[in-house]
Amino acid sequence: MFKLTALALLAGLVTTSAVLPSYAQMAKAPTRPNYPSYSGSGPDHNCEDEIGHLRSVNAFDIQGIRNQKIFLYPICEDPTVPGKNNYGTLFLDGNVNTLREPIARNATLMNALAARGYDHNDVVSLRFAGGNSIYLYVHQRDLN
Repeated sequence: MFKLTALALLAGLVTTSAVLPSYAQMAKAPTRPNYPSYSGSGPDHNCEDEIGHLRSVNAFDIQGIRNQKIFLYPICEDPTVPGKNNYGTLFLDGNVNTLREPIARNATLMNALAARGYDHNDVVSLRFAGGNSIYLYVHQRDLN
């Protein structure tokens, strides 16, 4: 009987020691605001990396957006720096570079942009997401 109890105890200790490190990865670390250009992100961090590689969109895709839920995701906007930053290549590298006029003609997109103080020229990229929603990656320009 003592051998069986000792074996069960040993098995429990082995299991616990295997589970604790994986539990530590799930534990939530203290958070700070997620500003893409935060200096603590490392010297090689580029805020433009936030948009990743998005699939291309065309004018027909934009015309088809009606009454979907629109989420705005500011890119490269650092509130700790006075004034606004100039990221010209950000607008060229996004997937809506030639589609800002169709965006301007889409009431659903323009209502979401205007509600947060943006316009069609502030849109960097567009991504179709799950649940029939749209993510607009935006950056406030110096002209605004």
